Amino acid sequence: MVWWSPYKKHHIDYHRRCGQIECRFTSDREASSDDYFLGYLFDGAKITLNDLPKTRKYDEYWGLYYDSSPKDVPFLLQSIHLFNFTSSFSRYSDVPLTLQSFTSLEELINYKLMYTFGQKSAFQKNMKLAPILYLQSHCNTLTGRELYVQQLGRHIAIDSYGTCLKNKSFPANIEDDATNPRDIRNFYDFVSKYKFMIVYEDMVCEDYISSKLWKSLTLGVVPIYFGATNIRNYLPNPGSAILIEDFAKPAELAQFVQRVSTSEEAYTGYLLHKTVDLYPITNQPLVDYLFKQDIQLVKNRKARTIAEFECYVCAQSSTGLKKQAEKREFSCILPHFPPGNVTYKAMPRVQSFIEQTRMETAEIEKMINFVGK
Repeated sequence: MVWWSPYKKHHIDYHRRCGQIECRFTSDREASSDDYFLGYLFDGAKITLNDLPKTRKYDEYWGLYYDSSPKDVPFLLQSIHLFNFTSSFSRYSDVPLTLQSFTSLEELINYKLMYTFGQKSAFQKNMKLAPILYLQSHCNTLTGRELYVQQLGRHIAIDSYGTCLKNKSFPANIEDDATNPRDIRNFYDFVSKYKFMIVYEDMVCEDYISSKLWKSLTLGVVPIYFGATNIRNYLPNPGSAILIEDFAKPAELAQFVQRVSTSEEAYTGYLLHKTVDLYPITNQPLVDYLFKQDIQLVKNRKARTIAEFECYVCAQSSTGLKKQAEKREFSCILPHFPPGNVTYKAMPRVQSFIEQTRMETAEIEKMINFVGK
C-alpha cells in the first residue's frame, strides 16, 4: 500500500504483520508500479485537490485516514465514495475515531481535577471572572459561532480569550494564545476555575466532537454545547451539558445559565460524572462505546489507530472484495445554525463553502481517469 499523502513528513517504508498477512506500507509513489501494489492510502489532513492520482484501476483500493474538522477538506463531503476504507470521526467508519480526543475514563470521573461550586464562586468574585469562558482562535465559522457568542454576551458576561471576540488576556503564567499555552498545567488549572465553557463546533456533523468538549468535562467545567447532532449519545449523563439547541434565542440561554450559576444544587447536577462514586456514567451509548474501544490507551493513540487502520486495509484488500464508503460517514448539515436567527450573517460563507464543495467534487470526477486492468 502506498501512502500517497503520508501522515508523516519523512519517508515511510515498513512491513506490518497483520495476523496471517503481511503488507508493505511506503510513501514511495513509484511503488505503485509494483506487481503486488494494492492501492493508496491518504491522510485527509494533507490531501490537496491538485495532487491526487490521475488514474485509478478498477481493482485498486483507496483508504482515507482523517481526524480533523470536515470543513478543512470540502470535497470529502461529496466524494467520500471514492474511498473503499475509512478511518474518521464517524462511528460508521471502518476504524472510528469518534473518541479520538477523549483523554481517559479515569480523568473524566476524577473529582480531584475540578474545583467545587464554592471555590468557583470565590474565584468569580475575587478574580473578577465571568461565569462563562470562551476560548477560540478560529473565527468566521460556517456555524456562525462568533456571531452567536457575541449575541449571547449581550445578556451575560463572557470572558473571551484567543483571537475571536477577545476581551481579556491570560494571566502572566499562561502564554496569551488559547491554542498554545506555555504551561499546560497552569492553563488547565485556570480553565477549571470557570463554571461554564462554550464548546461550539465549526461544523455540524453526526459524531464530530472536538477535544474541547472532553476537556471541559474532564476539568469539571459545564460545557455550553452546539455541534454534533447526536451529542446526547456521548455525554456521561443526560444532564452533563447545556445544549444551545434547546433554547429559542441567546437571551433565554443567558437567563438559564445565570440561574444555574447561582444555585449549587442546579450546578452540581451537571457534574454527576465527577461527584457520584457509584455509576458516575449512566449514558448507555457512551458506556457501550467505552467498552467497545480500547480508549484507555491514551499514549501514542494516533499511531495505534493508524496501525489498526493499516492492518484493516491490509486484511480486507487481500480478500479481493470491494466496497465503497457511504455518505453517512460524512453526515454533515449545511447550513445549520442554532435557534434565534442571530447567525444569518454567516450564510454567505456557507453558500460559498457549498459551492466550493460542488466545484471540487466536479473537478475530481473529471480529473481521475478510471481504467481497467
